[in-house]
Amino acid sequence: MFNMAEAKPGHLERTAAEPRDKSLHTVTLAEITQINDQIRLFRLELSAPLRFLPGQWLDVYVPGVPKAGGYTITSLPSKARPSRSDSSSPGYVELAVQKSPDPPAAWLWQDPESITYAELQVRVGGSFVWPPPGVNVWALRKVVFVAGGVGVNPLMSMVSSLAEKGDGGAPFEVHFLYSLKDDPASQGPRRASRLQFVERLASIFASGKVKGRFQLFLTSGNGEGRGEEEGVLACRDEGGDVPFRARRMTVDDVAAAVGGASERRFAVVYVCGVPTMTDDFVQRLTDPQHGLGMEPHRVLCEKWW
Repeated sequence: MFNMAEAKPGHLERTAAEPRDKSLHTVTLAEITQINDQIRLFRLELSAPLRFLPGQWLDVYVPGVPKAGGYTITSLPSKARPSRSDSSSPGYVELAVQKSPDPPAAWLWQDPESITYAELQVRVGGSFVWPPPGVNVWALRKVVFVAGGVGVNPLMSMVSSLAEKGDGGAPFEVHFLYSLKDDPASQGPRRASRLQFVERLASIFASGKVKGRFQLFLTSGNGEGRGEEEGVLACRDEGGDVPFRARRMTVDDVAAAVGGASERRFAVVYVCGVPTMTDDFVQRLTDPQHGLGMEPHRVLCEKWW
């Protein structure tokens, strides 16, 4: 039977024009954490330090599958290059992988007991990175991250990197707008722990290590909420309560975060989500007649299928 999944371009074909390292690195699949029915986190222990920029991805070769899968690194670059005082470990990288019939993802979604401690081959690639190419970061007044679903992955590494530098010392505000499907398995009160990276993001903004605002949008499978217009999501630890809106994020939400015409010249926007959302948002943000008219080099995007 003809398999439609095999007819789609693979990760290597879609990213053929993207920069990537020449060499492969051996890693060990050390830990698997299931966030919900669709997302797993993978901790890959390194055999040697690995250099990458926030936002980059890995070509991931799993045993028995000839073609690589592509998965964004969601952890900090510093975790892959431990300090000399922590020389006992060469470090790790974290990946968030959505359940999929694509062969590399299907391998990673096997029974965790059967694949933990397996050796994988990885290679760093990608150009959707922080800091933004061709932009003077110290002249920025506002950085806006716009995430749809698993498009949060590269932006998670970026905002974590900003927080690591710490204590709100950057000259700009950070606005993070995140739209994702509500947890369909939730009965009664929502569990933030089942919503990918919501608690991690809430903790970053609650800590004051970045100045700005985290805005959350929860939708059901058809893009609408559960019937309520807004609510509050309780996070564990230091994340506190996170208000959310039960609807799709819109370009108007992003425009409000960017600010007026005088502020746009000192802003940069990162957009990552499915192609239709990404194309629409980028077009509206850069259109000089019917949109915000932002300079194209100040609106960076990456699409995920």
